[in-house]
Amino acid sequence: MFRDFAFHAMNSHIQVLLESDTPTAELEIPVLEGFDISEQRFSRFLPTSECSYLNARSGQLSFVSDSMLEVLELARHYQEQTNGAFDICVGQAMERAGYRQSFESIQEQMMELEQPNPHPHSGMALQVDPWMKSVRILAGQKMDFGGIVKSWTAQHVANRLQTDWLVRRGFINAGGDVRVWGGAAESEPWCIGIANPFETDPAQEVTLQLRTGAVATSSILRRRWLTNAGEMHHLIDTRTMQPSQSSVVQCTVIGQDLIACEVWAKVLCMLGKEEGVALFQRRSQGMEALLYTSVGDVFQAKSLHGSLEHSWTGLKGERSL
Repeated sequence: MFRDFAFHAMNSHIQVLLESDTPTAELEIPVLEGFDISEQRFSRFLPTSECSYLNARSGQLSFVSDSMLEVLELARHYQEQTNGAFDICVGQAMERAGYRQSFESIQEQMMELEQPNPHPHSGMALQVDPWMKSVRILAGQKMDFGGIVKSWTAQHVANRLQTDWLVRRGFINAGGDVRVWGGAAESEPWCIGIANPFETDPAQEVTLQLRTGAVATSSILRRRWLTNAGEMHHLIDTRTMQPSQSSVVQCTVIGQDLIACEVWAKVLCMLGKEEGVALFQRRSQGMEALLYTSVGDVFQAKSLHGSLEHSWTGLKGERSL
């Protein structure tokens, strides 16, 4: 029997569909708990969060929780893998672009920009010591976990549901970060709709068929807000510390690991079709990307190594890179 429920967390709509004999009310417990704990720990908007505590201590050595250490090490790994394009130390740049409160709070406001964004920091702004379980953030920098922690949470929740609750089939959609397993039925894949950013007709959606794996979509068209210097969005180009200006407006990445999918979807939006795809193909493994450009073109790009069993329906006019 399938159990389904939805809720709001981490500034996102969370949709869950699970095949299990366990009552829905019991299955909700580990899911809601997982997202709530992550929000309380990693949000830069909550003054009591561990993230806010560490940001306030930039330049100083601070001890961290096991979960924080895990995410910090992942962030460092993906920063190296993407040649610095992915970087969680963009909190200060986001604040100076007007993203000083949760998106729900700013989307109806005209935000005042105080001063130009800072110059990019050179090298690694984080010093992580896994043996001491400590971190030192470069003085004056702030972390923002929005580019990694939602997928990390969804993946952790999915793993816990499978191991501790024996959920045979599942679908978790955390605001565009999707983790599926087991197929929708014994011989049927999950069908995941990917909206065309230039079409409002649901019939224009692309559908991905995937039994087990991960999908993440990132876009510069959704989280946007008005400022006295013009419209801004949340994807910060670490080369300029400004909202990115690439030709890619939406990117969907599929693979086995949801965290990697979310990171690469954002990096491809930030770096653009030429530079981003070249890096993606060299550094990723067993992944595929679907990119929409600002002029309406659609491109597919695959990792040079590895593959993932899946299929698409509804793709029209796409070109391979």
